[in-house]
Amino acid sequence: MITPPIRDELRRIQAELKKPFPANLHEVRELPGSNKKWVFLRWQTIRKRLDEIAPDWMSDYSEIQYIGNDAICRCGITILGIRKEAIASVPISLQSKAGNEMTRGSAADRLAAEGLKNAAETWGVGRYLDDQEYTIKYLWENKHKLSDQMNGELRRLCEQYKVQMKTIQLSAVQAITQEQAKRLWAIARNECKLSESEVKTIFTEFKVESTTDILVSQYDKVIERIKNFNPKF
Repeated sequence: MITPPIRDELRRIQAELKKPFPANLHEVRELPGSNKKWVFLRWQTIRKRLDEIAPDWMSDYSEIQYIGNDAICRCGITILGIRKEAIASVPISLQSKAGNEMTRGSAADRLAAEGLKNAAETWGVGRYLDDQEYTIKYLWENKHKLSDQMNGELRRLCEQYKVQMKTIQLSAVQAITQEQAKRLWAIARNECKLSESEVKTIFTEFKVESTTDILVSQYDKVIERIKNFNPKF
């Protein structure tokens, strides 16, 4: 059973883990099998975030399984006794149209890195990268901190994802504030008379576990869902 002090510390740690990384730590790569590009973070950058926020974190890996051309394993990350895991899969070999090998390093090394990134995402680290449009907007807000090369990549990303290049007033990749969280619970409990378990049910629809996981971009939709929630169905 998780004691209240540990629960509060876990919430604080997760809130810190899921904050956007400094703009200059983001990189761009091509997605395999397409001409599209993707903003990503190196696994070493993610490991450093874990070291800084939760120094006693631990990781573990399952045995590697090989299915066809894929190497697959599970990776877990434990913080304050709580373990979260994710599946990782990498191609053993990936060749270009010209027949050139495109993979770097051994499959085991790449799988270990991918597993760490995926498991860290279950703790909120770099989770915002799944929404590339918001990520691009975040980088555009901070383009003055980027290199000329990265700014060039950013312009191409804006064209690819059809994001207008203008100053964005709101960082939708950021989590809601404590005041917004308090308002959410006030609406749920006082106005809508929902129990904590019913609110948690709504949270699962948005793939979040608590208010510390809710992004600014999700806030209005969560509030609307709470107001329209019918516990009888």
